[in-house]
Amino acid sequence: MADIQSKILSQYGIDIASENIFKLYRLESASISPEELEAKIQDTRKRWETSANGANEKNAARDHARLEKADQYESVLRNVKLRGQVYDYYNKPAGAGGAGDASGSTEFAREYFGLVATTKKLKRADVDFFFNYYPSERKNRKAVIDMLEKDFKVKGLSRKDAPEEKEELEGKKKDSNSPLIVNLFQEATILKLRKAVEHYEKALGSEELCARYPKLREGLYDYLEIQQVEDAESFNKLMFDKGQAIYAVRQEKGVEYVPLVDLFNTLKEMGTYQDVVDNIPEFKLLLKYPKLTPYMYAFVEMKPGTVKGIMKVASRDYAFRDDADFILNYYQPVYDNFGINSRGIGAVIRKAEKKAKQNKILNQIDEKLGRKKTRRNHSIGVEVVHWLVYWPIFLTYFVFEAAKVVFTKLQGLVVPAFIAFFVLCNWLFPKIMSIENLLILRKIIFKDQWVSFLDEFIGSPPRNGFETVVLSLYAVIALLLVYVGPPLLAAGAVSEFADDFNKRFDWVGYERTFQNILQRLRQKTEEQFAAQKGAFAKKKMPKIITNLLCVAIIFVLVLVTPGIMDRLGKLTGYGQKETEKEVSAYTEAQTDTETEPFGEETDKKPAGEQMVISADAANIRSGPGTDYGIVAAGHRGDVFTATGNQQTASNGRVWYEIYLDANMTETGWASEKVIGFQ
Repeated sequence: MADIQSKILSQYGIDIASENIFKLYRLESASISPEELEAKIQDTRKRWETSANGANEKNAARDHARLEKADQYESVLRNVKLRGQVYDYYNKPAGAGGAGDASGSTEFAREYFGLVATTKKLKRADVDFFFNYYPSERKNRKAVIDMLEKDFKVKGLSRKDAPEEKEELEGKKKDSNSPLIVNLFQEATILKLRKAVEHYEKALGSEELCARYPKLREGLYDYLEIQQVEDAESFNKLMFDKGQAIYAVRQEKGVEYVPLVDLFNTLKEMGTYQDVVDNIPEFKLLLKYPKLTPYMYAFVEMKPGTVKGIMKVASRDYAFRDDADFILNYYQPVYDNFGINSRGIGAVIRKAEKKAKQNKILNQIDEKLGRKKTRRNHSIGVEVVHWLVYWPIFLTYFVFEAAKVVFTKLQGLVVPAFIAFFVLCNWLFPKIMSIENLLILRKIIFKDQWVSFLDEFIGSPPRNGFETVVLSLYAVIALLLVYVGPPLLAAGAVSEFADDFNKRFDWVGYERTFQNILQRLRQKTEEQFAAQKGAFAKKKMPKIITNLLCVAIIFVLVLVTPGIMDRLGKLTGYGQKETEKEVSAYTEAQTDTETEPFGEETDKKPAGEQMVISADAANIRSGPGTDYGIVAAGHRGDVFTATGNQQTASNGRVWYEIYLDANMTETGWASEKVIGFQ
């Protein structure tokens, strides 16, 4: 296979490893008649000439260069033998030396994960999906894993228990009785679609099948005649009829037809999946452009750079006219179905709409997707009756929409979450742990105040400059861990949750379900009004009265519940017992304060009580807190007399006023941390 690459390069100046001639000319197979080949060549030249003279400078330059090499391309294609060898080069299985040879290679995986990484942090689940969707890459698993760990910093991939292959998933079947509409395509559907494409490609490699069914060479979408499909019912009927015909031929002709039998069996099964039934227009696009499917499924929150990356893949593998064609006719209709958040790409879509003369194209898309709804206008009375009857459902829908607004914007709450937790920690922790908050760091520029804080925080004052530096580093790091660590963890948790939640929770599907229910209720009201006319409001009155009674009952319960709970408490004696306990506790605190040496401000120590320094060294300050200056120092065993005054500082620590001299003329304040009582 490498010989044909070298031969084409030397004789025609074309590197078939980087330029896929078959894709350039939209050829599905080497088996093509001369007339069909010439038609393809003329169509391609016309397309390139139009693009080379177009307004898009990038595409014009690309297709102008292709036109300059068109003679060389076409010389290869017109040579039947070379055309077959080049086709074999492109389609040989990996490991056989063709373009698909990736033995130990990470080139494709690097491109794939490089694009996915523009939207989110790669995780093991993304890697497992890659190997499940591209089973041919499993032989390169070690090289790909090494590349991901080294270049993409993805952790936890080298564990021995890493799965080599996921068991085949089964999609959720559609329950016709359920009003639920899903919008997200599930992994089982994506992997089953890959199976269908594999069956098609196997059939495409059979000369007998291509000869009997010429449309096989035109692509899976055209061969299946999916353009005829309008809904799930017509899709299932089409697959059943074609499958029956193929099975009859297989019974007559033999195993050569098995790939087509498998193809239709797979598609018939997919036609029962709920996500396929609910999203037939988008599923048709998956069948038409299957090479884009794994990329779209992997994305979470596309950014403008991501859209440009996926457009490059689309331009390489398919023939979109331009970027606007891709955005409006593929990307926009399907991105919701993969759970992608559209934040950040609004400008890209608006630019595409403007470029493509949005009204004409978007109206066609809306009509195709069934977005346009007509509704008759009725009198205000009918509207009021409709709302009074169904207001609980409208209220539920309103709550859902409010939740959607909040949760789909979670990524924007990362910074507010950090700030909120930071403020909360700096307010709450000083009360719980009796330590200063980060505002204490302002004292670091004032030597005396900072040394005093270190004495309070560490338990002993620094004895020299080196100890001051070391203890300062310890205190700063400890404070940052306490007050910055939890907010960072909270912000990280919000970010991780936001990344995964909107991918897994089908907001658009539930919204479509609500809209479907509301539409049915609207239709029901219109039908009843048309049939009943004057008696319409009268017949709805029982439901209206029931709803109003429910509102009244809820309102009354909210008002009277506190009073009822209070009465029940009195009847059971619970409130009286609690009151007696409080009175008893207060009385004990007033009559026997010596039993609790470290009380709150209500448990003041009597004047004249002896206090003993319990720490090795203690600072006596001019006021109740470390903000006050030092007026004296005490050592373990020193005895002072209490004045009877005490106060609680902002960090929750109690300070006591003491006499500093025998004449009781000078006073200072000592913290409960460094004293005991005799």
